[in-house]
Amino acid sequence: MSVALSACDGNKTGSAAQGSVAGALALQTPFPPISKEAADDCSLVLYGDSILNGTYVLAEHAMRHPRNPVAELKAQRPAWQIDDRTQPGQSLAKLAKNFANDPRSSRVVVIGSGIAEGWSGGSVMSNLPWMLEAVRYEGRTPVLTGYARQVPNSFITPDKMAGRDRVDAEAKALARESDVEFADFGAAGPVGIADDVHPTQTYSLRLTGQLIEALDRVAPECSH
Repeated sequence: MSVALSACDGNKTGSAAQGSVAGALALQTPFPPISKEAADDCSLVLYGDSILNGTYVLAEHAMRHPRNPVAELKAQRPAWQIDDRTQPGQSLAKLAKNFANDPRSSRVVVIGSGIAEGWSGGSVMSNLPWMLEAVRYEGRTPVLTGYARQVPNSFITPDKMAGRDRVDAEAKALARESDVEFADFGAAGPVGIADDVHPTQTYSLRLTGQLIEALDRVAPECSH
């Protein structure tokens, strides 16, 4: 269980301040214009936590599904060149700390962190809006994901369940208002949990399917 908890860190302390500072950096940092080659290609950077990484816990050991989201995306959509920056334990606040100055050269940027903020009673709205603008300022295309569902257990309390629903609704509304493609992980049921938190292989594949559908809408020429 200690591994499961560390894989989805819910620390939200200072997230608003980090968002303000990083947001300012995003506006001040002179990113080079995106090249025509990058604009025409099928490249993406994937940011996310243990769920988008495909991690789960077995007998107190961290494991990764063989058909994890990156592996499955490569198998189903081989045109995409994927820079996998998913990290177990990557809350949105952690991702935001260096996001503005994290070098990127891809056409598409997928942002999937944020469920930890929901579990801990926080919001994704102090960071996600400026992160979308930072990606667009670079001349790239952002894609947001929703958040996987869990089932009630000793770790996933009713408050955590409600927190997941709250941040999922925030991300979905932000995507709609910002005209950003949204991978609706909440619609990928039925839910299957490998431990107290993480999806089974089958559920993980359904989540990946939602991401693939979103990417097909963003870049249909990369769907072959």
